[in-house]
Amino acid sequence: MKIAHIGLAAYYTEGMTYQDNQLAEQNARDGHEVLYISNAAKYVDGKVVETGYEDKVLECGVRLVRLPYRWFLTPFVSGKFRRVKGLYQLLEDFAPDVILSHDLCYWSVLDVIRYKKDHPEVRLYADTHTAAYNSGTNWLSLHVQHRILYRYLTQKALPYLEKYFYIGEEERQFSIQNYGVPESLMEFYPLGGTLLPEEEYQAVRDKRRAELGMGKDELLLVHSGKLIALKRTDELLRAFAAVPELNAKLAVIGSIPEDRKNFLTSLMETDSRVVYLGWKSGSELQEYLCACDLYCQPGSGSATMQNAVCRGCPVLSYAHKYYMADFDYGNFLWIKTEEDIAEAFRQIRRDPALLAPLRENSWRCARGLLDYRILAARLYQ
Repeated sequence: MKIAHIGLAAYYTEGMTYQDNQLAEQNARDGHEVLYISNAAKYVDGKVVETGYEDKVLECGVRLVRLPYRWFLTPFVSGKFRRVKGLYQLLEDFAPDVILSHDLCYWSVLDVIRYKKDHPEVRLYADTHTAAYNSGTNWLSLHVQHRILYRYLTQKALPYLEKYFYIGEEERQFSIQNYGVPESLMEFYPLGGTLLPEEEYQAVRDKRRAELGMGKDELLLVHSGKLIALKRTDELLRAFAAVPELNAKLAVIGSIPEDRKNFLTSLMETDSRVVYLGWKSGSELQEYLCACDLYCQPGSGSATMQNAVCRGCPVLSYAHKYYMADFDYGNFLWIKTEEDIAEAFRQIRRDPALLAPLRENSWRCARGLLDYRILAARLYQ
């Protein structure tokens, strides 16, 4: 089978553990011929960098083609319209059996629609990662970009879709309210992760824990991402410092914005149990998650949460309604305030064994809901 992924509204970055990467790689592992069509930009050390046109085959077997946005008024406006040259011909040459469009919010989706009209046997799916917490955050963006431009493009595509996937409840609500997507077309399709064989998992876990100098009974807490204010890294660090008796290390992984660097660095330096590891590739982050005993995400959501669950990590998380509705298998410590975080650490100090059933429940969630082998198979039906 030939499968084409179209990700013109995001930045495909080799080595990351986003859905774009892992789902396409799983398609290739399953023996399918896979084409990923991206825009011409990617992340480098947490910053977006232009790449220009590219056409290459990745180590995983996925063919990656990057198409630059065509100029329209200004670079900013070009990046909102997201129009590229050559998409229709690329699809014509590849002749996919299945197309998954990661979002419909790009002008060149009209080329995808035309291709579907010309080849009605092709199964066309779309997913959305767009919600109120990451999009339409000012009046112009919400009312012009989303409720006029992207609504128009979405409405044009809807009659040709097999399914419209959403990654969480907030994304579902946003699509209904702003794009007019009918609920009958929608289906929950969460961000997922990959599961390692037990022997490989244990070997990686032992390697990374040895590297960090972890004691046998010492817990490893991990916190990661682009450490903007919404991640609440400062509150996590203060809550951790408030429980000095906890036999644990806290590994902080990610990029720190310049305006927060001095502030967060000073907090980390006050506690010898905190280790700042800087920015890590997706594969490196996966290895630290193998070594992890509790993944800490006290602020905004991140795809790393699902990756952590697929490495058997219990999760300390802000009580997002959509997380509680979609992912709670009894594997979370739910918090809201800084004091809640500190109290969770006190509970763990009093009884470290309470993490064991949470770990088992994370494995159960991973196997039943988040395994990309299961998610990828839904495209083959």
